[in-house]
Amino acid sequence: MGINIRKRFKAVLDTAEKTFSEQVQVWVDICGVVGGKHLLIQGWAFHPEHESLDFHLEYIGSEEESDTQNIEDIKYYTLRTTRLDVNKHFNFEGDSCWGYSLLVEWPYDRAVDNKLLCMTVSANGQAKEIELKPFIELSGEALFGHCMTWRTGEKAELLSAMFESMGNKVFEIPGLKKLEEGQLKTLVDWHWDSILAVPGHGLFLSGWLLDGQRDLASLVLRTTDGSYSKNLLEESARFARVDVLEAFPGRAEPNYKAGFFTWVPMPHLIERAGLELLFFTKEGHLGVVPLQQTNIREDITQASQQVLVNFNVDGREYRDNMRKHIGPALSALWVNRRFLLEEPKVEVLQFGQKVKEPKRSVIVPLYGRYDFLLHQIAQFTEDTDFAETELIYVLDDPRLYDAFIPFCYDTSKLFPVNFKVIYGGRNLGYAGANNLGARYASADKLVLLNSDIIPSSSGWISRIEQQASSLEDVGVVAPKLVFDDGTIQHVGMTFSKSAQFGNLWLNEHPGKGNPEWLVDIDSVMESPAVTGACMFISKALYDLVGGLDETYVLGDFEDSDLCLQLRKAGYRHYVLTDEKLYHLERMSQNLFENRDWKFKITLYNAWQHTERWGSLIEQLVR
Repeated sequence: MGINIRKRFKAVLDTAEKTFSEQVQVWVDICGVVGGKHLLIQGWAFHPEHESLDFHLEYIGSEEESDTQNIEDIKYYTLRTTRLDVNKHFNFEGDSCWGYSLLVEWPYDRAVDNKLLCMTVSANGQAKEIELKPFIELSGEALFGHCMTWRTGEKAELLSAMFESMGNKVFEIPGLKKLEEGQLKTLVDWHWDSILAVPGHGLFLSGWLLDGQRDLASLVLRTTDGSYSKNLLEESARFARVDVLEAFPGRAEPNYKAGFFTWVPMPHLIERAGLELLFFTKEGHLGVVPLQQTNIREDITQASQQVLVNFNVDGREYRDNMRKHIGPALSALWVNRRFLLEEPKVEVLQFGQKVKEPKRSVIVPLYGRYDFLLHQIAQFTEDTDFAETELIYVLDDPRLYDAFIPFCYDTSKLFPVNFKVIYGGRNLGYAGANNLGARYASADKLVLLNSDIIPSSSGWISRIEQQASSLEDVGVVAPKLVFDDGTIQHVGMTFSKSAQFGNLWLNEHPGKGNPEWLVDIDSVMESPAVTGACMFISKALYDLVGGLDETYVLGDFEDSDLCLQLRKAGYRHYVLTDEKLYHLERMSQNLFENRDWKFKITLYNAWQHTERWGSLIEQLVR
């Protein structure tokens, strides 16, 4: 039946194509099998009046296949290319593309029979059947064997089609011409400042790549177990590196962006993966360069700085780079850190008498400095609420331990306030420290309190609790916070969209910085969120949402995240402005040497917060 189809098809051609068949000249240079499941048919087709010739390829099958209807449509990609040799042969001038390449996906497990493939060339309704040569296995060096006059862009286009159809099997084509590192560096140059591997997550690669002549078609990361990344030329952030261009004069245009960083997702990456970078040129040549990875474990501060060092928060690509590279890299670092760290070996020290059946537990994390404890306890001494309050200080800075514990003993002798200290043995972060304190809290009510919050009067806790008891659907309650100069720090929290930073939603404190007497506010105000600097919440609700989210880095946005989780569950948040406390804002955190790094961390947290809660925030701020 297949042969009959072919005869009928040929009969139709014979009646309409004599003139066209006489004029069109077609030659098949090669019919090859590439990588077992793909075919490559190359040659040239010349017609003095028609450059735009159409190619059609059909598998007609054997009689057995036709009888069983076991014939699949063949997918193929057609590329027309420059053939100056054809121009010369026919004394034809111009840039016409007489060459052709058909890249064919072969859907069968059996060998290819050229007699069962029908290729035709047509124009204006006229067609000519072309006899194909027997198919042979093609080595890598033969891919461009008949392409000496192709333009570089045409070769790159064929390679692009091969990558799209074959994927990473392209790198495994036998016989690809290999370039040693020295040969490769005559075309491109590079240096990697950071090769940060996060086992089970991926790898962050940064440095510079100089390919001023655009010789590379693909740059891919490969592990020795055969896992491949995407093409890093398409999946990387590029930025200016004037120093590189000055070191290699004439190798690239003045506006060439040699700077390079990328996050490479590799969920199966192991600690000793044996990494290689594959440089694949547009000429079809392959260079393989080994990479020595640095496995990141628990201490990720320096790694976080390396991820952020070249991240331009003012660039137009800021949001894309955060989403594709910076965000996933930082997230992987911090998630992996939590996975590797053992459960904290908690030490609990009681100073003074333990409060029996406390009405509430006040949790105060300490980081960077601990002298605030003395000022707080001095204020709490005159407050009768603390006779029924479990006061918990969570030491979150191992560097302070040796000096802090004797300090607590001395403080307990000076002031008759009972408190206990919880120490987790390492830095847990703001959220982790509060969560640890909540785990050891005895009361049904929690007050999260910053170490730099000082009350303005006694009895503030019981008054806030009494007011909160009359409110509806209470989630979190907070008082008014003012700076020591009498200006407003907090009377609720809302959100503003930052056009400067890719339309991220940032936390905003209305009235902040205004004199207290100038702000006209109600005594009880509902707010989309409230600050974690002084936050009243039931332990049941705190546990319901899992406490503060520990995926935020170094203490930003955890408070609004918790409020939004509760808001989603139907709870409401209030600010009681008749109660005032003083806030020496972030004096305990004003210790980072690299403010630029800390600022970028804040933007990372804002990005994570926006990705998670952007749609809910849109509803709240309407």
